[in-house]
Amino acid sequence: MMALPQVNLDALRNVPATQKAALLFLLLGGIIAAFYFYIAEPKSEIIAVLEAENSKLESEIQTLTIKVKHLDELVAANKQLEIELAKKKERLPPEEEAIMLLKQVSDLGVRLGLDIRLWKPGAPTEDASKLFVKMPVNVEVSGVYHTAALFFDRINRLPRIITVSGLKIGSPKVEQGRIVSQTTFDLVAYAAPQEKPVSGAPTAGNVPNVAQAGK
Repeated sequence: MMALPQVNLDALRNVPATQKAALLFLLLGGIIAAFYFYIAEPKSEIIAVLEAENSKLESEIQTLTIKVKHLDELVAANKQLEIELAKKKERLPPEEEAIMLLKQVSDLGVRLGLDIRLWKPGAPTEDASKLFVKMPVNVEVSGVYHTAALFFDRINRLPRIITVSGLKIGSPKVEQGRIVSQTTFDLVAYAAPQEKPVSGAPTAGNVPNVAQAGK
């Protein structure tokens, strides 16, 4: 801080009142000026910097709050998708079970009174997502319309996932006193992909024989 000048009080007693007032005014002015330049102005600059930083922090907080809100929404949506995926996976049997399921569907059509003219399984294909395997069958049946409709309704009610696509119904004709039609469609059963063996895990061919090892 600026050093204040020393004042001789004895000399001031002989100074006229007007000069005393002027001197006091100058002294107060110096004190005020020193306070402004050495205390008030530097602090005002610090306050301005702090206000700018505070404004920046408030803006960042608002941005982060919005991001957190969106993140919570994404997390909730992801959890819902995981729940739905888990439910759908429960409806995916192993491939061996899916083969038996397709056989049961064929037997169902026969029991309902349909004539299975074609039942041609295709090659199983694993989906690009690696979540399921498609097991297609090209089918052709012959029967009355309401029996075919009942057959498709029963398929739709199965607890496992089986889809019907490419449905084509031929022109109806009379056979043995019944009006029947040829119906062709693609039947697809969905199965869980087979679990691949872990790399380095022992297989049936390289598992050591414990009995022989003890000899």
